[in-house]
Amino acid sequence: MKKLRIGVVGLGRAFTLMLPALSRDPRVELVAAADPRPQARQRFAEDFKGAAHESVEDLCRNPAVEAVYIATPHQFHAEQARLAASHGKHLLVEKPMALTLEDCRSMIDAARKARVALIVGHSHSFDRPILQTRKIIEQGLVGKVRMITALNFTDFLYRPRRPEELDTERGGGAVFNQGGMVFIVNSTITGNTARGGDASGTGQNGGGFGGGVFNLNGDLTLTNVTLAENIVQAGT
Repeated sequence: MKKLRIGVVGLGRAFTLMLPALSRDPRVELVAAADPRPQARQRFAEDFKGAAHESVEDLCRNPAVEAVYIATPHQFHAEQARLAASHGKHLLVEKPMALTLEDCRSMIDAARKARVALIVGHSHSFDRPILQTRKIIEQGLVGKVRMITALNFTDFLYRPRRPEELDTERGGGAVFNQGGMVFIVNSTITGNTARGGDASGTGQNGGGFGGGVFNLNGDLTLTNVTLAENIVQAGT
């Protein structure tokens, strides 16, 4: 079986969480990584016998790499995805895809121009319970779905955080980090996506709370609420 040769950009927490799957899946092979930290690069080279690059551009020039997994802080996703696409690499990007719609569209345009695949890592939309729920809805066993209220409780604010991870303008906070997962799951099970102008949301990212009300194709309302655990314990 031909394996997909993957290069990882960013050897932080996201990569650590993906590592068990990447290590066990016989269809993929970790062949390279890029990270500014010498210690992280050394550990990768020792564990996987792959090339360890100091820069993303060096990794993208590596002919052994077929696909790039972008697991860096949010504010770097768009630029790095465009760079990888320009070198003909397929793209797996951690959530959130980018910080603005313009950046997201530029990533899509770059992938189309290079004729490479682009997927954003909201992986819960592939979970069997989610797919089974969608099948039940499609079969009409619960009637016509008009509203979904989604709650997501996490330990988001208890984890060690860099300052920008709590700064909304730099892609931090609960909405960017957690809200997207709730939204993508519910849009998956209903088969609907929010159209331009139909979605609106508000949230206090830095405080750990995010929420929004979305109209999906003008027919279904999704109330999306994301709460960090410390706010729940405070009695909110």
